[in-house]
Amino acid sequence: MKGGEKMSIRFKIKACSLIIVVLLVSIFSISVFSAQQYDLLVMSSVIGGIGFQYSSGVARVLGVVLPDARVTMEATSGYIDNAKRLYAGFGDLGIVSHDTAREVYLNEGAFGGKGTSLLTIAPIHILYWNLVVNEDSPIKTIWDLEGKRVNLQPKGSSAESTAAKLFEALKINIIPSYYRHTEAAEGMRTGAIDSHWQGGSNPTWMEYSVRKPVRVIEFSDEDVAKIRKELPFLSKVSFPAGDYYEGSGNVQVVGTWALLMCRENLEEDVVYEITKGMYEHKDLMLAAHPGAADMGLDKVLDCTVPYHPGAIKYYQENGVQIPSELIP
Repeated sequence: MKGGEKMSIRFKIKACSLIIVVLLVSIFSISVFSAQQYDLLVMSSVIGGIGFQYSSGVARVLGVVLPDARVTMEATSGYIDNAKRLYAGFGDLGIVSHDTAREVYLNEGAFGGKGTSLLTIAPIHILYWNLVVNEDSPIKTIWDLEGKRVNLQPKGSSAESTAAKLFEALKINIIPSYYRHTEAAEGMRTGAIDSHWQGGSNPTWMEYSVRKPVRVIEFSDEDVAKIRKELPFLSKVSFPAGDYYEGSGNVQVVGTWALLMCRENLEEDVVYEITKGMYEHKDLMLAAHPGAADMGLDKVLDCTVPYHPGAIKYYQENGVQIPSELIP
């Protein structure tokens, strides 16, 4: 074989080897890219509070259905704070109260600027707004709270905002405090506060009621009518107080939905998997808080804020017809 032919053969072998290496590198790169992790930041709530428990359930669902996602929970002061942070471009998803979600959608109040649009993924739970007092308290109705010390939870939370609006609507003058659940329970025990306002219940108050019996103040039909005249986003609901407090039954209070929402540009396939996971892994939500029993495909149309396309895809696949006003 001549020298030139040998060089030609060696060149062809090297060229083929180079092509194979390039192909292997390309295949490896595609494989690595397809399994590449990404971050999801969940706005939660006050640590130890009801919203934090539900948000923990959401994070657990994400961990199951999105194995490539690095899920981080960020503590906030509540559902209103979640909306403000998401609107400002911080985070990917979080639970927001229905009335606040409406404000974001309609660009009202604190959401009148040019922020990030938010879309709904799923109704998560009903906020059963209720007032707890000690069983032996002389306070029987909401009107008995005139001049009394009522804890509304931290400023900026959905609890504080809703309570302030409610007492203003009823023209009831209270002495407000803004303690977290643990401090509020201690205040009730020592007599520093007369009542505590919350959206459901949480372990702090369940434990408290074991040591010292409590009672939930019932709202009459007349009370609810007066409240709804000024605050139509609140509805009459039956709070299953017996699920949380020994010896209690169902109590009539007011409530509104809390919605899992996300930034509008979150990828459709990601939102689809999240939506699917919320229903198929509802047990994880129930483990976080029993109030997740409120969730269901039959509740989807209770929402009045448009859904994300990824969520719409899942709902339509499962027989829920989304009306045009809920399609962005």
